[in-house]
Formats: sequence, C-alpha cells, structure tokens
Amino acid sequence: MDHDNATRKDFLKAAGAVSLGGALLAACGSSSSGSSSAAPATSAAAAGTTAAASTETIKVGLLNALSGVLSITEKSIYDGSMLAIEQVNAAGGVNGRMLEPITEDYASDFTIAVQKAQKLLTEDKVAIVIGGYTSASRVAMIPTFQKNNALFFYGTYYEGLECDPNTFYGGATPNQFLVDYVPWILKNLGKSIYIVGSDYLYPRTVSAIVQKLAKDNGGSIVGDQYFPLGTTDFGSVIADIGAKKPDVVFSNLVGDSTPAFYKQFRAAGYTPDKLPIAATVTTEVEVQAMGADNAAGNYMTSTYFQSLDNPANTAYVAAMKAKYGEDTVTHMPQVGTYDAVWLFANAAAKIDGDITTEALSAALIGATYDENPEGQPITVLANHHCNHPSYVGKANADGQYDVVATFAPTDADPFPSVIVPENKRPTCPTPFKPQ
Repeated sequence: MDHDNATRKDFLKAAGAVSLGGALLAACGSSSSGSSSAAPATSAAAAGTTAAASTETIKVGLLNALSGVLSITEKSIYDGSMLAIEQVNAAGGVNGRMLEPITEDYASDFTIAVQKAQKLLTEDKVAIVIGGYTSASRVAMIPTFQKNNALFFYGTYYEGLECDPNTFYGGATPNQFLVDYVPWILKNLGKSIYIVGSDYLYPRTVSAIVQKLAKDNGGSIVGDQYFPLGTTDFGSVIADIGAKKPDVVFSNLVGDSTPAFYKQFRAAGYTPDKLPIAATVTTEVEVQAMGADNAAGNYMTSTYFQSLDNPANTAYVAAMKAKYGEDTVTHMPQVGTYDAVWLFANAAAKIDGDITTEALSAALIGATYDENPEGQPITVLANHHCNHPSYVGKANADGQYDVVATFAPTDADPFPSVIVPENKRPTCPTPFKPQ
C-alpha cells in the first residue's frame, strides 16, 4: 500500500476537505543561462573548495514563476538563489568548479513547470533543480524527477504529508510552523476562526490541519472559503466574515490575492485590534506589495523574519540590499531557497567524482549550512527535510514583523503524530504519487 498518498487522502477526507480547484492564468515561459557576477561572500566557502577554478561548471537549474500571478513572491525567491550562487562562486565554487545557473520561468502555469523541469534535466543536463513555490507546482513536477532519476530541492515551507526520495525539502513542515501557532492564536487572539485560502493543495491541507488543531485545543471554525489563484475581489467573503463574527481570520491566501484581500478587509473597516488576521503566507514581500498600513497589527507564523537579530541574518539582508537595492525585503521562502543552494554546494563538495543522482542524494543527508539567516545552522535530515526555529510575528508600521512569540527549534516531521495516527506514518523517504 502507498502509505504516503493514503495518509494525505485519508487526512483530507476526515477533515472534510474537497478536491483541488482553481486554474492559473497560462502564459509563455522564457529561459536563459545566468552568469554569476562577483559578490562578497557572507559566509564560509563550501567545504572542500579550492582556490583554482576549473573551466568545467556545475549546472544548477533555477525554476520559478518569474511572470504571472505568483511572480509577486517567486521573483524574490529567485533573487535569493542567485545571491547564493554568486556567493558560492566568489568563495571558490565547489572544489574549484563554478556553479552555472540555468534559469527557467514557468509563468505561474503548472503545466509549463513540468515542461521546464523536463528541459532542465534532459537538455541542459543540470545536476539539480532548485525552486518552485506553491505545493501545486511541486506535486505537478515530482513525477518528472522520478521518471528521470533526478533531484529537486524545494525551498518553501509546505503542508507536509510527503517525503519523496527524489525531492529534498528546505522549508518547514506543519510541526514547525502550525502546531505551536494555532494554540497561540486560540490563547492570544480568540477561540473562533474564519479560514480563507487560495484553492489548491497547500491552503486546503493547512486548513484541514488548522481545523483539527483548533478542535483539539478548544477552538471552533465558523467559516472556511477558498478562491482560485489570482482572485482579487473578496467582497462576498468579507461580508460573510462580518455576519459570522469570528475572533480571528486565518489567511492561507497566496500571490496577488493576499494584498487584494488585506486592502479590502481594511477598507471595509476591520482593524487588527477588533478582528486580526493570522496568516501563513503573508511574508514581508506581500506586506510590501499591499503597503505597511494594510498589514500593521496582523500576524504571521514563520521560521524567518527579516527583523531577526543575528549575525548571519544581518549579513544576508545587507547582501540582498547591496545586490538588489535598498527597498529589497527578505522573507521565509526566499531564505529557504537561498539555504538550498548552499546545502547543495556543501553536499556536492563532499563527492569524489561525478555528481550523480545517487552520490548527491547520499551527500545531501547530513549536509549543513552554518550561516542560515534563520539564526541556527540548517541540516538536511534523513527524511529529506530540515531543522528550523519557529516564530510568530506582528506586522509593524515599517512593513516588518516584530517577533512576539518564539518556539523551540524542531526537526521536520512531515507526518507529525498530532495529525497522523501512528499506523498511517510511512517510512521516509517513500515515493510520492500525485493523485
């Protein structure tokens, strides 16, 4: 039996979640071979690098939505990966070999994402593909990596319930950003929750997890609505929120929908002191897009905030601003993908010989990057996931988040016991088969 897929289906069925809906606007993608420019390294070079550079490069596929409804976030994720590649190369590359980024834009269309992944693997012959953002894009691409016996490093936090052997997960799982967050909401913001989200895998699965955690901790769900990616008119749901009178709105909206909802919610007269929003996808980049006034006073869970006070983050933020401008903001999915590049480089440096899928997969287990901007070294675990800290932030008038709660760092558990019965937990990694 395929326990991984059975777990996801069983959990969603038990929680009352329905099948995925909503379609993305399709557009044509573009590709380019990026070149690294010199940039000051903000951390130590990858282990095993040498001073003499080889003429042979290591091709790294960077696959993001650089256009379309998801580009509001994914362009900045791509920027983080490019900074990491420049830093690795400035520090001597991987055993003297420079990383050569091969960039592909999947234009916020998951069908194009699959096509671009196939091109990177079979035509460009990249050593690994790093990128993606939505869970829908990740799940759409997984079969391509399985079929080609290739590796994908996904840097964004996600809903868990997965541990595919061809995928490494740099972002957090629900035991690292939800399990403490929901009880904190119930204790500090109120017991009744209205959930709004985009209509695809991540928001629906997170909603199901939130509903279980709320029920287990004495809370209630008074509303639960989803909208196609790209939706920008939220008048009907804001009216329903007013009728249901929750204590807090839990937002899993993604992309262009996030600024639109926050602006309309504030314009309707709702303020955080009366009805706060607690989000999982409203990072600093979405706050910048909507304007700080529309976000101030609302909440976000994260393993990273730009405001974190630690030496690695100070260096990271300075490097991002030096490369992309003073208005640049940093955020969790961007840092996850930045870390993924460094973890790949440090793993590849341990390989004596060709960087094959088998050699790289083995080398990634235990790979560490000490200068993780989250504030602690990040390490790839045997289940293909990573360790992370956990914070709750409150948006301020400057477009940043003030940390108002800090939870103990934890290793990722994509099948946490709080939501997955012991007899349903698979052995990780195990192949994932999208339904």
